Amino acid sequence: MVIGLLVKPGQRGQAETSFVTGTLDREADTTPRIEIRCLDNGDVELRRCGLHGLTKSATVALAVTKIGFDLSIEERVTPGDPADNPVERATFIIKGLAPERYHLKYNSSAYSTFLATTLPNRPGIAFSRQFPA
Repeated sequence: MVIGLLVKPGQRGQAETSFVTGTLDREADTTPRIEIRCLDNGDVELRRCGLHGLTKSATVALAVTKIGFDLSIEERVTPGDPADNPVERATFIIKGLAPERYHLKYNSSAYSTFLATTLPNRPGIAFSRQFPA
């Protein structure tokens, strides 16, 4: 029983889910990836690059679930009018994150892609991660 208590995970806290809609634009590099930039005010700019088959009237949104220092992001895509101008990138601002190290999981069911990475939320940090092929 003592061993069970020692290896029992601590309380992670309640799940908090927020929703963020992206701003769509063009991009020359169509490599499927996310780009992350930590802003001075604690917000995180996330760019989802390499989108294909979408136009300016589409909607790309994120459901961001935070449990402790674990972030689970589910990408949701609603196609737009095929006659509109094409887009390849969506930019999001994720608010309300502490200056901590997060474990991030990003899933896009629409594109059958998934990745996991660490997000150290400190001003000035910027990096990108490609989706596995």
